Parts: sequence; C-alpha cells; structure tokens
Amino acid sequence: MAILKYILPILTAVLITGCYEDFNPNIDTKPVLCLNSLITAGEPIEVKVSHTWIFNDEKGKNNHDVTDAKVTILANERIVGKDYLPKEGDKIRIIAESPTYGSAMAEVNVPYATPIGRVKVTPAVTSIWKGDKDFYRYQMLADITFNLNIEMEVNDPGGTDNYYHFGYNWFNPSWSDDWGDELVAPRPDSFYIGTFEYDAEPIFKEHVGVFETVMGNDEGSGFVFFTDRQFKGKTYTLHLNFTGNTFNIKEETYDESRLECGINLYLTTVSQSYYNWAVYKWNVDEGIIGDLSDIGLAESKWGYSNVSTGAGVIAAQSTAKYTIDLKDFLKSTLNKQ
Repeated sequence: MAILKYILPILTAVLITGCYEDFNPNIDTKPVLCLNSLITAGEPIEVKVSHTWIFNDEKGKNNHDVTDAKVTILANERIVGKDYLPKEGDKIRIIAESPTYGSAMAEVNVPYATPIGRVKVTPAVTSIWKGDKDFYRYQMLADITFNLNIEMEVNDPGGTDNYYHFGYNWFNPSWSDDWGDELVAPRPDSFYIGTFEYDAEPIFKEHVGVFETVMGNDEGSGFVFFTDRQFKGKTYTLHLNFTGNTFNIKEETYDESRLECGINLYLTTVSQSYYNWAVYKWNVDEGIIGDLSDIGLAESKWGYSNVSTGAGVIAAQSTAKYTIDLKDFLKSTLNKQ
C-alpha cells in the first residue's frame, strides 16, 4: 500500500499532537437530490437523479432512486426536449424538483473541441516471425511485435482556460475495442494494442503536488487529464508511446484486407467541473490525503460537486479524433521478410 512509504514520518507528527479531540457533529443528514450527467456535444443529454444517504441508512444505501423528480433541461436559457443534441458553446442548465427531496440545479458550458495538429508516428519492429504457408496450414503464418512512438500536437486556443483528456482505441477488420462496447468475435488474425507508457508524457502528472512528490507518491497511475496552464494559446506536443503491440495472421489464405488496422487518438476538451472531479477522484484513490484520511490521520475529503445541493457533478465534453492507419507499415514489414 502506498501509505507505507510515508507512515514513519507521519507517526512522528502524531506523537507530538493531542491524543483526542471532542467530536460534536453538526451535519444536516436530511437526504437531498443528487444530479449526475456527462454532456457530450452532438449526443442526447442523459441525467441520473438520485439522493444522498448516511452510512447507517441501509435502505437508502441499497436504493438511491428518486421516482418523483421532474427534470427540466435548458439550453441557452431555453427549455429543450429529451431529443435535443447539445452543441459546442451551449450553456446547459439542469433543474430537478422532487416533492420528497427538494430541488437541485447545476449548469455547465459545453466546451469547443480543440483541433489536433500534426501527428508524427514512428513504428519500431521488435520481433517478427513468418512461417511457411505450405507447411503451416491453418497455423500461424506471421507474427509481428512492434512499438509506436507518437507525437501529437495540441493546438490550444487562446483567451480561455482549457481542460483536456487523452484517450485511444484500436481497430482491425474483424473487431474493435472502445473501452466497454460489446465486441464482435475476431477472425483468426488480429491486431492488439500493447502497453500505453504513461510516464512518457510529463504533463499527465501536472496535477501531482509538491507534497506528493516529496513523499514519493508521484508514480504513474494512468491519469490522462491535463490543462493548458503550461502552454496557454500555444501548441504543445504530447509524447505517446505504445509498446508490445502485436499483429498476427493465422489463416491459410491471406489478402491485404487483413492489414486494415490502426489506432484512433482522441483529444477531448472537458469542462472545468469534469477536470475538478477527476482530480478529486485521483486524490481520494491515489493521493496522500486520501490514504491518510483512510487511517484517520487527515480530515476526510468531501466529494467535489458543482450541483446546488453539493451532491453530484454536471460535466461536458467535446472530442477531436485522429486515425492512425497502420496498413502501409504492416505491409512493408511483411514484405521485407
């Protein structure tokens, strides 16, 4: 556990503090409405309405649903229906009213997608094996392992604070993996992305504070949100390394359609509320304060919220996409052998 790395310095501090303090909670425990929604430009708005509960409320813990709430969505101060597709630049306000739990409100501006600039892809083959088509009938005909070094420019617009999230998925002729959707069964040949080397891009760690760094809690955790604080109104180049990628052919018959493989890169501009929630979640799950609060050595962190009741998050995002086609690289690699 990460806390073991800095437990000794903390124990020293505890020894010179008081042994106990009075605990007189003065917290309103009445349940209130909780709103959650991630609004995506061009997609219908979905809102999850629930309610808060205290830890010893077993009934509330098992059932958070609110069935009597009326939800109203406004886009640019105009009431819209459930089929409305939000646009970049829209100001979205969500209001929920419940006779049981009261009312809640939050608003967010849908950010403009930031265009992806120049993308430079440098592949490097680490191993390749090819069999004999006549001898290896219905067996492995080729297997390639390679790394990808990708430089992707982020063209940050000036005049506003911007918050970003990086994402990716991969595809081939037989299936695709986009982090959660149902997969189509692959043909015998497949392309698989390998390991995303999180530490290759330092800006993914800009949320890590000095205290975490001093205490050695700055290891990579897969956090891929970042801001434009270091390059506002300028261009920044993300360094994205994928190692251990594989492509193999297992069929007796082979044609170039098997080489239609690649990677989709996504640069998502997110609202400040989304970024703030992500940083809060990282602090709870990975940060020192979260670890200390788990063992009673720091005040417990309340969840981030931009909803009027203090429960839930209304966030928004817009995405730019860039597709890397690996067909020519795979074809030339196979033809060299």
